[in-house]
Amino acid sequence: MKKNFLSKKLLSVSRRAVVCTVIIAAISIANAIHTNQSKAADELVWGVSMPLTGPFAKAGQLGEKGIRAFLGYTNATGGINGKQIKLLAEDSGYVPDKALAFFKQLMASDEKPVVFYGDSTGFSKLVAPELNDRYQILVGGTSFSTDLTNEDDYPFQFMPGPSYADQIGILLEYIAQNSSGTNPKVALFYSNTEFGRDPIESAKTKAKSLGIEIVEEIETKPAGVDVAPEVIKLRRAKPDYVIFHGFVTSVWPEVMKQALQSGVKAMFMGTFWAMEPAIIKQMGPLADYYMGVFPYRYYYDQAESKTLQTMAAVTKEPYLPTYFIQTWFSGMIFAETIKRTLDAGKPLTGQNLKAAFNSLQNWDTGGLIGIPVNVRNNSIPIGRIYKGDSATGALLPVSDWIELK
Repeated sequence: MKKNFLSKKLLSVSRRAVVCTVIIAAISIANAIHTNQSKAADELVWGVSMPLTGPFAKAGQLGEKGIRAFLGYTNATGGINGKQIKLLAEDSGYVPDKALAFFKQLMASDEKPVVFYGDSTGFSKLVAPELNDRYQILVGGTSFSTDLTNEDDYPFQFMPGPSYADQIGILLEYIAQNSSGTNPKVALFYSNTEFGRDPIESAKTKAKSLGIEIVEEIETKPAGVDVAPEVIKLRRAKPDYVIFHGFVTSVWPEVMKQALQSGVKAMFMGTFWAMEPAIIKQMGPLADYYMGVFPYRYYYDQAESKTLQTMAAVTKEPYLPTYFIQTWFSGMIFAETIKRTLDAGKPLTGQNLKAAFNSLQNWDTGGLIGIPVNVRNNSIPIGRIYKGDSATGALLPVSDWIELK
């Protein structure tokens, strides 16, 4: 399941995806029209604030392209129950206050959005008080913060996948299932940020319930770290697995390199933001010692996903990154909740849209997620384990889909 796996996935495109190529020209026209004209009575306004500049500009730019592409495709194929979508977007610079100001600007305008997509955990938490008490629209975003799974505190928000706690829970489930009757030993290696610390207490509780021993906890800065002292700790702890969390592209690859060179015999694991194949391609032979959890199929796994086939036909891109896939899927969730609300003859209020989100049970995502989706606690607690392959630079599946109950 290496080069043959990838070539089969990329060549096997369904008839539905081929048909999509006919409408590509219409999509670019739809995007131009519905991001510039004033709102018509039959339009649905979506607000989006992504970091097009700042420390996460690359991810933000790719992510905004994903939701724009989904919007263009949807408009070109009839909209949502005949209603066209109008996108109103602004660069947040990854500054929560700036994203919040844009949100409030839209809510005070004549073009109030029915849904809004935010750029960060910071925005999701900052907007919550007024969103809950005053604005009451459906809000999604890039965050997988475990705090957002509290429906009492965040009744109008959702995440497009498993929370950070659930991501590590899925990794621990995989470890337990593949421990061959032994008590596996795990080291937790995380950044000293809210992002990094988010799932740690939950991870320790989950590990204990599965008979997994946490033999070391290491907390570092998210970048600019001398990892040598931390590698010594790993050598002493002798873990079977090292789980990284709270990093994107820095720290953990160097930890892996030095740990393996010093004789640490462990498999290294990561969560969503460290599961982009472009990173894996840069790792060389280290990729074979890395695996992690990801909630969707990768772009090259198109044969079993009509949704990925549609993305391929619409974009004509040889590869689409994880950030694009995440935002396209968020667009799917927005569209499905709006459609269900309209089908029920109800107004597009935040309460009705959130009820529609909660009704996403046994939902078919067109194979983007390989089993039917059942939302729970503002989230989708499903993922699959992928392992790096140095020969192809890809992340390939090594588990079935794991759903936490």
